[in-house]
Amino acid sequence: MRIVKFIGYYMLGILGILLISTSPALFRQGAFLNVGNYIQELKLLLIKIGNPEEWTYLFKGNPEPIFEHLWEPYQYSMTVFFGGIILGFVLAFIAAFATVFFPKWMRSIVDRLLGILESIPDLLLAFSLQLFIVWFYRQTETLLMPFATVGQEKVYALPILAIAVLPMVTMYKVILALIEEEWTESYVQMARGKGLEKAIILFVHILRNIFKSAFYHSKIIVWGALSSLLIIEYIFNMNGITTAFLNDFRPITSSFILLMLFTPFYIIYQGAELLIFKDERAVEEADIRMNSFIGSFSWKKGGGGWGRYALGEIGAHFKNVKFLIGFIVITGAVVISLIYTMTADPLIDQYRLIYDDNGELVSASPHTPEYVFLGTDQLGFSVFDQLLIGAKYTILFGLAIAFLRMAIGFILAVPYTFFLPGKVQRTFEKLVDGMHFLPMTIIAFLLLRPVLWMPPEGFSTTETERVVYQGIILTILAVPLVMTLFGNEMKLIMKEEFVTSTKVLGGSSVHLLWKHLMPHLSARMGIIFGQQFIQTLLIPFI
Repeated sequence: MRIVKFIGYYMLGILGILLISTSPALFRQGAFLNVGNYIQELKLLLIKIGNPEEWTYLFKGNPEPIFEHLWEPYQYSMTVFFGGIILGFVLAFIAAFATVFFPKWMRSIVDRLLGILESIPDLLLAFSLQLFIVWFYRQTETLLMPFATVGQEKVYALPILAIAVLPMVTMYKVILALIEEEWTESYVQMARGKGLEKAIILFVHILRNIFKSAFYHSKIIVWGALSSLLIIEYIFNMNGITTAFLNDFRPITSSFILLMLFTPFYIIYQGAELLIFKDERAVEEADIRMNSFIGSFSWKKGGGGWGRYALGEIGAHFKNVKFLIGFIVITGAVVISLIYTMTADPLIDQYRLIYDDNGELVSASPHTPEYVFLGTDQLGFSVFDQLLIGAKYTILFGLAIAFLRMAIGFILAVPYTFFLPGKVQRTFEKLVDGMHFLPMTIIAFLLLRPVLWMPPEGFSTTETERVVYQGIILTILAVPLVMTLFGNEMKLIMKEEFVTSTKVLGGSSVHLLWKHLMPHLSARMGIIFGQQFIQTLLIPFI
């Protein structure tokens, strides 16, 4: 029966891929959400899927067998990606468990270093690594390692390192938060009272108890890293699977590429759940069921209400120096961008020709940073001015999307986890699981390109409509994943003894959610918010 479900959910994932691959037809020929075009394109795709002779890839206008052409770039991409993920997760586990034994001052240093790495987007990190290697070569005439693919030579080390950083930092923080939470449990206190060594408690008991939660978190971490694959391949000039996707945008090609990316991750994660996590569903559903009454809550200052708790949580974040510095930097960038936009005239300086003091021409557009700070574009417009003006839009839009993903995902996670029947939950969860293994950048490219790329005859939609559409798409893409992640975390917390005691004593659903679940979820929510924000910032670069 488990095998039948495994295959059935895989077929549903394939169906989802086919539906996504034909989505550009909704906006063909200047139309906006043309369902007729979509249905016609879907029928045509199904016909081609049923005819192996149509399984072709257009390479320089010539059709080639699709699997034969895609297999080499697919192997290259997966080698780099799995190398980065494995390296990141291994380093995260080593660092997290080692940190437990560090003194406070050393742990503080590690946290700050990893915090700095986490704040750097994958794109900027990859570009910085390339610049460092070029700078080092110019200084010493020693090439540390290849920094881009040239001809038939392939680059591996730098892309693997660039992919590994963000999963390493995110998983490190997740594991450390889980360890700290488990360290307060009664069984740990009992083990310490019996004289067991710290290492024994950590590696024998705590590791076993946090593994399942870390597994659920790894899905969304892998999804985020997979979404960065397109950017990484572009920066390092890798002729990988995402490059093949961009060179042939037909639905048949998109379907096969997404299927090739989807299959290995589906087998790994669904296979793990099938063989490792075999919880008794009846017991689990009984443990996580809320009390049938809602109860009441208070906004009064002395009542410990929602408002007071929320303000306390926000204030606690501002006591964290790293959070405060990051908040000041982001807020400062937005404020400076706003002030510059309101006061600058002209908004963007243009440098067509640059002369020296003797009146001799020394540079024509595009200018290098030697003559204009950060250089100019082809028309001579200052890159720095463009960045300064656009900073507020990028930051505020990214924050808004990340907040909407978190808020909507959490709100929907409550009824999903506690009030939907178990069979409905499991069916929905398996459907959503398929989205963990599809790169968000590719999905966003499929859905946004027909709307945001201006056709020769001009846009048929207004700028406001395009911005709203982009915001809705980027939010909806991640909400199901965030919702199921929060739902799985809530299920794990609901199995704790203190939750059972609260339910036996008659604690209401709201009391249980706000007083017991939220304190355990708040730290992880901060990690997920940062991850969603960074992931949203990558989308404009596609």
